[in-house]
Amino acid sequence: MRIRVIALVAVVVASGAGLLAPGTVAHAASASPIPANTCQTDSSANCRSYIVPTIYLDPLGQPVNIYLEVRHATDSGGNIVSAPVILTYTPYAVLGRNGDATHWNGLGYTRAYADVVGTGNSGGCWDYGGPAEKQTAYDLIEAIAAQPWSNGKIGMLGGSYDGTTQYAAAVTHPPHLVTIVPEAAIDRWYDYAFAHGIRYADTDEDFGYEGAGTAGDEGVDTPLGFDFGLAIPPPVDNQDPMWAQRLQSHFNVCQQVEHTMEGYSTTPDYTQFWLDRDYLKDLPSVTIPVLVASNFGDWNVKQVDGWQAYHALTHSVFARMYFGSRWHGHGTPPNTPAFVGTNYSATVDLWFAHWLKGATNGLVHTLPPVTSATTDSSGPTHDSYSWGPQPTPTSVPLYLANAADGTWALSPDATNAPAGSPAATFQWTGTNSETNVTLHPFANVPNGGGGFLSFASPVLTRDVRLFGEPVLHLWSTVQRQWVTYTPFLIDFDPSKYTGSGAATSSTTANAIPAMDRGWMDSRYRDGLTTEELVTPGQAFPEDINLWPQDYTVHAGHRLILVVSTETTEWDIPKVYNGAPGAPTVQLGYEQSQSYITLPIVGPLKNGDDLFNGSKPAVPDAPAIPLLVIAGAVSAMLVRRRIAARG
Repeated sequence: MRIRVIALVAVVVASGAGLLAPGTVAHAASASPIPANTCQTDSSANCRSYIVPTIYLDPLGQPVNIYLEVRHATDSGGNIVSAPVILTYTPYAVLGRNGDATHWNGLGYTRAYADVVGTGNSGGCWDYGGPAEKQTAYDLIEAIAAQPWSNGKIGMLGGSYDGTTQYAAAVTHPPHLVTIVPEAAIDRWYDYAFAHGIRYADTDEDFGYEGAGTAGDEGVDTPLGFDFGLAIPPPVDNQDPMWAQRLQSHFNVCQQVEHTMEGYSTTPDYTQFWLDRDYLKDLPSVTIPVLVASNFGDWNVKQVDGWQAYHALTHSVFARMYFGSRWHGHGTPPNTPAFVGTNYSATVDLWFAHWLKGATNGLVHTLPPVTSATTDSSGPTHDSYSWGPQPTPTSVPLYLANAADGTWALSPDATNAPAGSPAATFQWTGTNSETNVTLHPFANVPNGGGGFLSFASPVLTRDVRLFGEPVLHLWSTVQRQWVTYTPFLIDFDPSKYTGSGAATSSTTANAIPAMDRGWMDSRYRDGLTTEELVTPGQAFPEDINLWPQDYTVHAGHRLILVVSTETTEWDIPKVYNGAPGAPTVQLGYEQSQSYITLPIVGPLKNGDDLFNGSKPAVPDAPAIPLLVIAGAVSAMLVRRRIAARG
């Protein structure tokens, strides 16, 4: 899931792997007290480990056992006492367990970490978020609730994969699961690998305010890094009587081949494999309180997962969304004061105190439905939180057009192009990158020779806050049976560029990341279940959602929509495998049939209101040398990718 999967665990080569169906999912767990063992690496006096039986069967038909390590709540004399339990179900045991136990023990909770099925000291096969993880999570929770050291109230906490297992558990409705706090979590595993049929690649913002080293998806790490990485090291707690059974299960033939075929497919139909790993479709049935936390700058799990999870929790008794800004990446929102002067960590403390301990702390009256940080081109120092009901933006269309000076434009007005207007064409090269475009956003002038087309709005005369998902409504024609599109939006801050026309160039690395992005393989434009080809030479429509953002574009700036067929640092370009056809892409704009709708917060009559005010002075572009150039950027990306992937 993260670079640590590859870096911390050696990836081995698989051979002779076969496919076996997982065991039948059912809801049952033992209520018997589970014997306690000493902890493997934690010498704390209040630490105990347990082997939790489940009813899930491994490929040899043996019940899977889950390893659980617990730092218990104690009284003043150091005696273990019954307490509410905060649980994390994690595949990252190699990195340690219960690192935050001191905090939670000090607040009167028992802190527990369990190794995900097929990883760490747990038995069974790693299941790529599938039925095994759901069933074992259910059994684990119910077994913990039955122990004498638990008061029967279980909450779950954790981020990334450790947040994802919370959704896996919640959709099975364990009776003793009281609340969850999924942070930067996957709500359906298809979305972690693919965006509308296109496989993600690097997804690190090496430049910009997040910068090199920000946590991101390296593309090849999931599922390979788990099947042939974290799922390989055997259990090491050999003092337990059931160690040999768990050891054997680590060397079973599991589902590595199926995982690889599905996780790296070039035509990833939404089959039963993905339905089994889709928690989003079941989230409307979840009734417990849920605090969904993420950042709008999370390009690892992708912010869209937290966004759509929150909106799917229609029957939760208390669902709340807490998002950091576009310039904060994979992880929890930063600990800056947000609602009523309370930061994120303090909010989590209040959350568990209320739902697990019944504290009357004002949480339900003071924590609003949505806490969200907007930001701008100046970076995280300009983050500004808002809280309250979710904003209700107006969908404002800007139309793809050809301006009087011959440049490609975003126009607030829907008008027919005059006769003789140029065709909006560019070449599908398979080599275009977002970085090169943002460095030189108008290098496509005049005929799309750069492998993309960029459409620029007039200068904004007011600040514009976008909240939600922009949608590109695109008509296009190709001489092939399918095409991929990777549109993105640029906040064109003139203080960060120099030159004009095709010679316009960025003067700072902070201008390189796009404001927002989207992806679409045309074969999945009407849904993910089956592919639908297009007729070569015949125009066809599709709607492409860009991922949700909370972002403010300031007066004096321009919005630039870039339409390309790939962004090589973000997605894996697809090789066309259909009948031969010219690689020319033609976008339809002549009758205003192609446009992007922007979710804009605040009073607005129409798109003209964005540009019709008293125009402020546009800052002069600084006449300073470029800090980065396309060749250097490309070389750096290549070197980084090689180093990360080995």
